[in-house]
Amino acid sequence: MTTYRYDVIVVGGGPAGLAAARSAAEHGADVLLLERYPAIMAWKPCGEATSKATFETAGVKPRPYIVVREAYARVYAPNFKYVEIKERGYNINKTMFLQALAEKAAEAGAKIKVREEVEDVARKPDGLMEVKTSREYYVGSVVIGADGYNSTVAKSLGIKERSEPIPTVQYLMANVDLEDHDAVRFYLGREIAPRGYAWIFPKSERMAEVGIGTRGVPAKRYLDRFVGILGEELKGAQVIDYRGAPVPIGGMIRRNIVDGAILVGDAAGTVIPFTGAGIHSSIAAGLTAGEVAAGAAEDGDNGERRLREFDSMYRDPWGKRISDSLRAMRVFEDLNDEDLNALAEILSPNDVVNLANGINVRSIALKLLQHPVLTVKFARRLLS
Repeated sequence: MTTYRYDVIVVGGGPAGLAAARSAAEHGADVLLLERYPAIMAWKPCGEATSKATFETAGVKPRPYIVVREAYARVYAPNFKYVEIKERGYNINKTMFLQALAEKAAEAGAKIKVREEVEDVARKPDGLMEVKTSREYYVGSVVIGADGYNSTVAKSLGIKERSEPIPTVQYLMANVDLEDHDAVRFYLGREIAPRGYAWIFPKSERMAEVGIGTRGVPAKRYLDRFVGILGEELKGAQVIDYRGAPVPIGGMIRRNIVDGAILVGDAAGTVIPFTGAGIHSSIAAGLTAGEVAAGAAEDGDNGERRLREFDSMYRDPWGKRISDSLRAMRVFEDLNDEDLNALAEILSPNDVVNLANGINVRSIALKLLQHPVLTVKFARRLLS
């Protein structure tokens, strides 16, 4: 086989990989992106809701073919009382969003190859990185592994650590009869979704994504129970798409950078643990990794120490948000349904958003110190 040379080789065509390819190309690198599937599209199940800030970070305009509808949010306690978050985000067509990211990467000069699965990645004696696919051999200065939770890049380079996963299952349901078509809904509680949550994301007046993430119990069984609990809203609905996937909610792995390679996205755990949301944080990780990789290639230094510039650029603020969200999630895991009901009465909509996203966690903990039960169970642990 002929060996082809690039500055930066990105493995994986999801949000992190596409952002990395674009960023590296914009910073002057000769970039190749390899995607094992036959198309850039949303192969992994996803709730397909994200913030308006995600589009700003991605540099993508919220065009009608990408944004299905604007939506606000409701977070339901176990007693089905809810906190309403009026700030609006977007329900999106994730495939169209990813293809818009691919368009940006291609415009920047990145070369994209689909249906080309990476089989092995190795560091050569001269320090360059060799990537073997089902078709060709490629050589580059830096490899960016954005190839998902079961990353081939990580396995090839001896990185065994993976972020703790939560199994998720999602139905796309037709003929729903939702009370409100403009609200994305999250449901908490041990009876609903032990150590996780269930969700409903409307796609149209008669279609919605209905999913669940749980730990320690079968996700599908609890999803089917949840569908039954919703009663009339989903009584006549039909499942037209059924998928599942692990979502890394254990925070960032400690060793996401080695000589010649940076891991981002699900491969590195750049996901907000409390919510399992990873589109925004992974795009930010990809943009940072692309910039660092391009600079390392230009300098002729792809060593781990050089690539660790990623840490200083990404881990604050994103790394801190991920770690604070993980800390809040760990505390929430031990709360019973009565505690969650009490929290719903105390927390403001802004508190809920910040807590889930690892923002201003300390101020929320101080607020909860006024509650005698939650002081011990929640507030003190958040402050420790």
